[in-house]
Amino acid sequence: MKVEILYFEGCPNHAPEAERVREILREEGLAAEVVEVNVGDELAARALGFLGSPTIRVDGLDVEPAARSAKDFGMTCRVYMEDGRPVGLPSSEMIRQALREAAEAAPATHGCCQAPVSAGPEGRQPRSPASRKSLLLGGSIVAAIGASLCCILPIVAAVSGAGALAAGAAFEKWRPWLLGVTGVLLAGGFLLAYRDHRKACKPGSLCATRPMSRWNFLALAVVALLVIGLAAFPYYSGTAAQTVIWHGGQTVSAGSAAHVTAAFRIPDMDCPACAVSLSAGFRRLPGVADAKVDYGTRRAVVTYDPAVQSPAALKKVVTEAGFRFEPEKDFRN
Repeated sequence: MKVEILYFEGCPNHAPEAERVREILREEGLAAEVVEVNVGDELAARALGFLGSPTIRVDGLDVEPAARSAKDFGMTCRVYMEDGRPVGLPSSEMIRQALREAAEAAPATHGCCQAPVSAGPEGRQPRSPASRKSLLLGGSIVAAIGASLCCILPIVAAVSGAGALAAGAAFEKWRPWLLGVTGVLLAGGFLLAYRDHRKACKPGSLCATRPMSRWNFLALAVVALLVIGLAAFPYYSGTAAQTVIWHGGQTVSAGSAAHVTAAFRIPDMDCPACAVSLSAGFRRLPGVADAKVDYGTRRAVVTYDPAVQSPAALKKVVTEAGFRFEPEKDFRN
C-alpha cells in the first residue's frame, strides 16, 4: 500500500495531516509506504493532479471519494467538508475508510471489498464475509471428499497393505446427498464472494475503480476445480489406483504346474478402484499367475497353481475386504 501526501511549502495543515495519517496506520495495524510530495508550482500541480494542500491519496486514489473525478488543479489550500462545515484537513474517518478499502482490495487479502465489521454483543467480533466464504468453500471441499470416500478408502487401504477395504461402501449410499451438499456449499461461496464485492464496492469507492483482483478469481477457480475433481474421483479412480497400487505377483513358470482358472462374481463391488485393489490383492498371493477383476461386470478371473494356492484363499481375499463372493458354476471349491 502506498500513501501519498501532496502539499506545498508553507501549508499549515501539511504536518498535522501527515502525523494523522501515520497514527491511523498504526491504529489499523497497516503497513504502508508514506510519501510526502512537495508540489512546487502550477505546472507541477497540473501534472500531479494536485487539488490543493494537503491532498492524500491511497494507492493513487484520493481519500475523498467525491473528489476523485475533480479537475480543478492548482496551488491552493484545500477545503474538506466535515459535519456540514468547511475544514482544512480530511477527517480521520475519511482517511481510515480509504485505508481500509485499499487494504481489503489488495491481492493478499481473502477477498475484494470486504466491509469493515463492528463488534457484536458483549464485544464479540461477528464473523467476516471473507470468513464465511472460506467456511463455505472449505465445506464444499470436505463434502466432495466425503462423496468420494467410497473410492478413496480402497486405494489408501491397498497402499497401506490393509487390503481393498470396503469401508468406503458405507459412503456410497450417501454419495448423492454429499454431492448435493458439495454443490450448495460451492455455489454459496461464489455467491457470497460476488455479493460482498457488489455490496462493498459502492460508486466512488476504491473497489469500484478496480475489478476484483485476478488472484481472488484464480483462488475461486482453483477451489472450484479441486471440488469438481474430488467429486468426480470415482469416475477415474481406476486409473488413479493403477498408478499408485503395486500390481506385482509371484513369478510362476508355465511348466511348473498345471494352472487352473477360477471365475467368480463380486456383486457389491462399488468402485473401479476396488477392482484394481482386489486384483492387486490376488496377485500378492503365492502361486497366483494372473488376476483380472472387471468393475463393469463385477467379475473376477484368477489363474493360479493349485499346488500352492486354493480357492478358499481367493474367497478369503474378497470376504476380508468386506464384499460378497459369488462363485460361478465351474468354480472349484
